[in-house]
Amino acid sequence: MDKFMVEYGCSHLGGRMYQENLSELLYSLFNTIPDPFMVIGEDGTYLEVFGGTERSLYDDGKPMQGKNIYEFMPKEFADFYMQQVHHTLEMNSLNSFDYQLETDKVILPEFNGPGGTQWFETRMFPLQTPYKGQRAVTAQIINITERRNLHKKLRELSYVDPLTGLYNRRYFLERVRMHLMEKGRAHIMLCDIDRFKEVNDQYGHLAGDAVLKEFAHITKEVLKHNHAIARLGGDEFVMALTDLTDEEAVAMGERLRKQVEETPFHYQTQVLSIQISVGIAKLSYEDLEKSELIADADRALYQAKAGGKNRVCLFNDGTRGL
Repeated sequence: MDKFMVEYGCSHLGGRMYQENLSELLYSLFNTIPDPFMVIGEDGTYLEVFGGTERSLYDDGKPMQGKNIYEFMPKEFADFYMQQVHHTLEMNSLNSFDYQLETDKVILPEFNGPGGTQWFETRMFPLQTPYKGQRAVTAQIINITERRNLHKKLRELSYVDPLTGLYNRRYFLERVRMHLMEKGRAHIMLCDIDRFKEVNDQYGHLAGDAVLKEFAHITKEVLKHNHAIARLGGDEFVMALTDLTDEEAVAMGERLRKQVEETPFHYQTQVLSIQISVGIAKLSYEDLEKSELIADADRALYQAKAGGKNRVCLFNDGTRGL
């Protein structure tokens, strides 16, 4: 019996020591991970705060431990985050969500992270047993600002014409549809460079590219609104004119036409004389049902070309038959 008790006691002691060593090891690991890992009670108290050692991504969150979220976070954000805590406990499963946080508004004794507005992802999971006397969740925080900025940049690049830096057809039409839904009307101005093929044939495609880039620059200077200008492809460009009458829209087209005509286009030692034709059409909210929003402006452009080029034409119902 004594021998059994000694062996059992030693085994039990060894098991306890093993558990203590394991707990110490886990505690050490948690505190060295770059991303924060927290235990948050259903009353909003940060019961444990581990990790978050990467200062290029996170402020030191250790001072949050033992405090309620409403003590250091803006109320609007605290309300949002506690809704997620309660939702996670009710679902009893993993809950992942993204959010934006103005880190400078968090009350901390020291700001030693990246600062400014950051994007984070939280992966929240409910604990199956109470922790320190209450239901709680674990929350892993991941700074996804760089990822979101990259996605935004890639999305923007998918909308941009690489040669001119203007937006492309898809982005332009999305913007026009949004504007029509909000404001109800706009003018579409479609421009085509006259005799552009002759430039390419005589001086080469690099000269043609130079002309396209210079025309894009002039258009931005005249319209003063980069988002409203796009390259459709080839030597065709489209613009959206907002809050203008028919007369004002035509005047804007004439201003652009005249500016292009009076500007010397340089390519290497060559000075090129460039002219454009312009077609303008009015759009209203009802035109959202059309499959092609620029069709009427295209008809007006055709009329300008047929009339001798280097001119501006406004669409009217009679133009539709051409």
